[in-house]
Amino acid sequence: MTEKIGIMGGSFDPIHYGHLAAASQAAWELGLNRVVFVPTNFSLGKRPQACAEDRCAMAAMAVAKDPRFSVSKADIERGGPTFAFDTVSDISSLFGPCELFFITGMDALAGMEKWKNWQKLLNMAKFVGASRPGYSPKLPEKLKGRAILLPVPSLAISSTEIRRRVGRGEPIDYLTSPLVCSFILSRGLYGGGFVHRVN
Repeated sequence: MTEKIGIMGGSFDPIHYGHLAAASQAAWELGLNRVVFVPTNFSLGKRPQACAEDRCAMAAMAVAKDPRFSVSKADIERGGPTFAFDTVSDISSLFGPCELFFITGMDALAGMEKWKNWQKLLNMAKFVGASRPGYSPKLPEKLKGRAILLPVPSLAISSTEIRRRVGRGEPIDYLTSPLVCSFILSRGLYGGGFVHRVN
C-alpha cells in the first residue's frame, strides 16, 4: 500500500505546540503514515533569527517522542531561499512512490498562485490548509476542489510571541517542549533573559 506522507514546512523559529497540534490533526484526519517537518533555510520575505542548525535541533527535540514525526534538513542542505516546489520535489525523491500532502496555514495557501511553479505543485502533492475551527476561509477559484481545508485545534501560540517573551524574560513553559525551552536558554537564543522554571 502506498505510504501517505505529510510535509510540514516552516521556519520553526522556534517550533511550538501549535505546529505539533496541526501535524497531529492532519495525520489523524487524513490517515498519514508520517509527517516530515522541513525547516526552511530562509524565505525571500523573512530570515529566521536562529541559525538553521539550531532550528533543526529544536524541531528534532520537539518531535522525538512521536513515531509519526521526523525532521528533514532538505531545505537547509539545498541552500538559498526556500520554495515549496523544491521542498516537495526533494521529499518526493527521498521517499520514492508515495502520496504527498503539503500542510500549510490557510493564509499561505490562499496566496498559492504567487508561489514558484504552483501549477506543477498541484500535480505533485495534495495541499492542506490548516485553519481555526469556525473560520471559513475562501480559496482562490483555481484551488477549489484541489485543496483540503483542515480545521485544527485553536492554540494561541506563535513563534513570534515566544521570541518576544524570551526577549522580555518571561516564561515560555508549556508553549513548546521542555527540551526546546532548555535549548533556547542554553544557547542564549532570542535575546536571552528567559528563566526556565520547569524541571
